[in-house]
Amino acid sequence: MKIRKTGLPDLQELREIGIKSYVPHYTHLWKPGGVDWYINRCFDLGFLRNELTDTNVEYYIVEDGGENIGMMKIVLEKPMPDSNVANALYLEKLYFVKEWTGKGVGKKLIDLALHRAIELNRQCVWLMAMDTSAKPIAAYERAGFTVCSHTSLDDEFGLMKKEFRGMVVMKNCLEKNGSQTL
Repeated sequence: MKIRKTGLPDLQELREIGIKSYVPHYTHLWKPGGVDWYINRCFDLGFLRNELTDTNVEYYIVEDGGENIGMMKIVLEKPMPDSNVANALYLEKLYFVKEWTGKGVGKKLIDLALHRAIELNRQCVWLMAMDTSAKPIAAYERAGFTVCSHTSLDDEFGLMKKEFRGMVVMKNCLEKNGSQTL
């Protein structure tokens, strides 16, 4: 398994693995038209091109045996909501194909995000997860994250079924010596 940072030459590849890894896991969350809205919002080539030129955003692709199996997006500096933590790294997207669920891909990507945060001297890594997603939340907790607040997605996500709009904000605060707190 290999994880590589992406750039503009990887634009189409990033779009394809984003869609391939998102759709099988999350179609059930949406009302009609919602999946297409989300894919156009997050994996449109123009949107991705802008993101790949933003120095505050990094995307990674995971491959195994020459096949792309997952992706991650991190925002290198984004304040944690409802807190006084401004110096934080935001783990925004962590998607991988269904066949790789439970095989350690998520852990490797989370470890990479934590490592980048340490390199950048960030105080915390934070993320948002659906409050109905028990397995992902448990995996984040095993990686040292704790739930610190609850929120819900706003009206921009009107095509998402209401019962799936609840979110937990989770954080993993990093110690000064570079190790993470558990």
